[in-house]
Amino acid sequence: IHCNSHWIQDAGQFHDVKINIILYENFSNVLTNFDWRDQDEVTPIKNKVNVVSTQKHVTETKVDGCFRIHYQNHGIATEERYTYQEMQGTCDTGKQKNKAATSTNYETLPATDEEAMLQAVTNQPVSVAIDGSGLAFQFFQGGVFNGDCGNSLTHPVTIVGCGTSEEGLNYWLVKSSWGETWGEKGYFWIERGVNKCCIAMKAS
Repeated sequence: IHCNSHWIQDAGQFHDVKINIILYENFSNVLTNFDWRDQDEVTPIKNKVNVVSTQKHVTETKVDGCFRIHYQNHGIATEERYTYQEMQGTCDTGKQKNKAATSTNYETLPATDEEAMLQAVTNQPVSVAIDGSGLAFQFFQGGVFNGDCGNSLTHPVTIVGCGTSEEGLNYWLVKSSWGETWGEKGYFWIERGVNKCCIAMKAS
């Protein structure tokens, strides 16, 4: 989802905020070296290493679609109000009522169009999915990842910036959800402009 509003952090301060969508094509001030963490617009790293698997991906895609519909119709609570728990549970409808934001729409970017992604990332962090099943990626330690990977979208992540390495390699700065002990304190850099690990196949 990409929008023109700051990310919601406090239900008391931003109660029932409506998020207005900006089409990525209308955002012309494109930056090629930027980090949303410097703007305090990125939430802490989570550890959900056991949540996503190849077998679950199709099901989760359907759930994601249902979530988007619910979000547009009913809004969403803050994480502080409705915290993530690593266990099977039931929906607490009481907590859902204390909504922090609602959205009227969302935009999916054209597949494989990393120029469109660059426009969107300049406006705010962008949700994508990549193939995170390869050993080279799973044991990533640092630098800009440009190793081998497949084309199964097994790992949902968030692009929070972009830049160019000292060696001249363009990259995306990406937030993972495998805990702070993975990669660079939970983040990684991945080659930009070549659809590495299918990062440009499903961006929104």
